[in-house]
Amino acid sequence: MEFLREDLSHLFDDQGIDPTAYEDVVDFRDPITRYTSLGGYLFNIAFLRRAFDPRFILHDIRVDDQIEDAITTRWTMSMRFTPAGSLPTKKYWNPTITFTGTSTYVFNPATGKIFRHIDIWDSISNQEFFSVEGFADFFKQLLSFYSTPTLETPEYTVLRRAQDYEVRRYQPYVVARTDMEAAGQLNREVLRSGQVSVNPAGAGNKAFNTLARYIFGDNQARAKMAMTTPVFSDTAGSMRFVIGQTTLKTLPSLPQPNSTDVSLEQVEGGVFAARVFGGYAKEADAAREAEALKAALARDGRKTASGVWTLARYNDPSTPAPFRRNEVLLPLADYELWK
Repeated sequence: MEFLREDLSHLFDDQGIDPTAYEDVVDFRDPITRYTSLGGYLFNIAFLRRAFDPRFILHDIRVDDQIEDAITTRWTMSMRFTPAGSLPTKKYWNPTITFTGTSTYVFNPATGKIFRHIDIWDSISNQEFFSVEGFADFFKQLLSFYSTPTLETPEYTVLRRAQDYEVRRYQPYVVARTDMEAAGQLNREVLRSGQVSVNPAGAGNKAFNTLARYIFGDNQARAKMAMTTPVFSDTAGSMRFVIGQTTLKTLPSLPQPNSTDVSLEQVEGGVFAARVFGGYAKEADAAREAEALKAALARDGRKTASGVWTLARYNDPSTPAPFRRNEVLLPLADYELWK
């Protein structure tokens, strides 16, 4: 386990994995790839590195309790399709392909070397080689046209990518917050409980302009801050702008708002389920996607931490509908990495 933890940290870097830890005959399989030799196994790693600029995160590793002489890892791998980044269309097509899952490494007890490596993806049911479902999942991501601006955004790690949502762990970040018009006279505590809610895609122009004035200089220091993404709004009736961390790193260092309608808050991060969708995120769209996310979480037996859900909108108003990225998010309770 210690060896694999170290070796996998070099999976896609210049050092690479240690080939002497593998038998000459290696049975490698995932839903869309299969090799039966060490040469083929290494070729696959090299190909992914050239074509996709992969990023591999090892979350955990443990002895497999079902297969003798085996170790299983849980991981996330994200790949950006390298050629797309050099095309004139990169603003609207520069896809990131993400898989999460497990890898089981089986060792030959006579030599201590790995002779089998089997990958399982969280996003599909049919795990057998040449899985049509696996290919469809890959190309669905490759041909995705959701556009994410090159602006600072809260840092998160994808822990699990299911068929229709992601589980993410967010790092803490700072926001400027104000009430949306839709919150009106509704009781703030009742809204936060989730018993009564506003639609976060509802009337919000006044709230947006209030926050925009703050970051563009309507503050006691007359400091201008960079625009970030996304704009968050939630069913508790608040709208939030993320404050960039490149120049202003802590909450006390931020310039105080001139308006009493704006407050500065530290968001502690945590584990959230997120569902991505396109278009202009109208009220009916946001409500539909939130219900779909709740249904998917119930199907998978995942518990939410509250009834308040959040809408995240990433694009400026000039971005055409087919290229817009929106998300609905729900906080999760008691999330377990291996379940």
